[in-house]
Amino acid sequence: MRSLVVLSLTAVLAAGLPATVAQAEEDHPGLQIVSLDGTDITGRQFAMVALRGTQELPDNVEIQVQRPDGEWAPWQPLETDHAIDNKTEPLWVGDSTGLRVRGADGLSVALVDPGPEDGMRREMPVHTREPVVISRAGWGADESVREACFARQGIGIEYATTIKAATIHHTAGTNDYAPGDSARIARGVYLFHAIDRDWCDIGYNFLVDKYGQVFEGRIGGLEYPVIGAHAGGFNRFTFGVSMMGTYSTVAPSEAQLNAVAAVVAWKLAGNYRLFNGATTLISAGGGTSKYPAGTAVTLPTIFAHRDVGNTDCPGTVAYNAMPALRQKVGNRTGFWRGGPIWHKWTEAGGEAGPLGSPYRAESRTGRDGRYTTFANNTKSIYWSAATGAVIIGGAIRDKWGQLGFEMGALGFPVTDELTTADNVGRYNNFELGNGSIYWSEATGAHVVLGAIKQHWATLGAEQSYLGYPTSDQYETAGGLRSDFQNGYVFYDTATGQTSDHRNS
Repeated sequence: MRSLVVLSLTAVLAAGLPATVAQAEEDHPGLQIVSLDGTDITGRQFAMVALRGTQELPDNVEIQVQRPDGEWAPWQPLETDHAIDNKTEPLWVGDSTGLRVRGADGLSVALVDPGPEDGMRREMPVHTREPVVISRAGWGADESVREACFARQGIGIEYATTIKAATIHHTAGTNDYAPGDSARIARGVYLFHAIDRDWCDIGYNFLVDKYGQVFEGRIGGLEYPVIGAHAGGFNRFTFGVSMMGTYSTVAPSEAQLNAVAAVVAWKLAGNYRLFNGATTLISAGGGTSKYPAGTAVTLPTIFAHRDVGNTDCPGTVAYNAMPALRQKVGNRTGFWRGGPIWHKWTEAGGEAGPLGSPYRAESRTGRDGRYTTFANNTKSIYWSAATGAVIIGGAIRDKWGQLGFEMGALGFPVTDELTTADNVGRYNNFELGNGSIYWSEATGAHVVLGAIKQHWATLGAEQSYLGYPTSDQYETAGGLRSDFQNGYVFYDTATGQTSDHRNS
């Protein structure tokens, strides 16, 4: 049970918050805002602490927490040099009931209660992809917080058109945590980013703990180019991976670096980006960005937060490990970038061709195949061992999707989208049922199958008197039927015969 501490709206506004944010903080029991007046803060329930103010935060701030048994832990520093908008990232302190702060009079603190461990680490559902990622449901994201913020701001999930680079971070929190604490840390960072920073959700796309556990961050789908809130001015076209802990004077663990490399390799190579390549991004500006809005900045495809922001993140030791991290990513990317979908895309012109940029990272299909979407999710390349790599898009792909994609009656496509003989329409052929989907602007996309398709083809298909299909195949008295612009084809299930008929 999370503790509920209701603070007055007036007191919170005195700390410099907009009324809407302050109200959101009052409404959620997992986040408490307390003004510092030099006295001990007691009788609370929290596991993370963040410092906040209305002007530049002081150095040398220290905190001391009281444990549930009444004992006070040793004093520890609360770093302020990673502050954004004069707010530090929340520091993991473990289960606590009281707090003392020195060196920060006149400021306030955010006390975050991420809830109990409650055995979640043993029961976390994961995404069935490489690498294994603990889902938001797995680490216990309270989606009502995000939904309320989205509704208040009138926004939703935001997507870029592709992914071009990875941004490496650290959370600037403690390195002293157990494996079972990591889900609670994720919940705490989420509440702080969503409510106190008013970002509606966690800023990072992924979090990785020192044990190599990977956590899903910002909502929207790990395969998609979700715009996060992790690198001011450079959130579009990037994804943020944050290592839980502070790596200014100590190194990330080998398990942590390996897990970060696995995430970055999957995401970059799934979007056909070179691990040792470079990309040019245009700064959107903002208070934490090194570069004014409109500045073109050429960066490695794997870069650190400090490369674009006024911050030490991801810490000096982690920053010095960036070359080794890039090599770890390179060791994992051969299969992804050298596969048949990548070859098909490059043969079609790559980003300069009609498919444009990758949108959804290369992923497994429901059957034993793979696919990637392109052109802002309007076109795809599907591959299976039996059919090879095939391009499908637009209304034809949408119709195929209505039928269940490769899991439906048509199976995988076996031809690229082709132009019809009359140069008016488009079509794809499929592996099952002698099926095809034909499209024209006048008729839309419709499925023709089996014996009916064969009969139509012998007449001349779309160049026959029947024209293009205007319906999918459907059951009717005595058999099956498909309608066309100027008639229909009937299949008699009793005789196995087909016949064509003009409209009267």
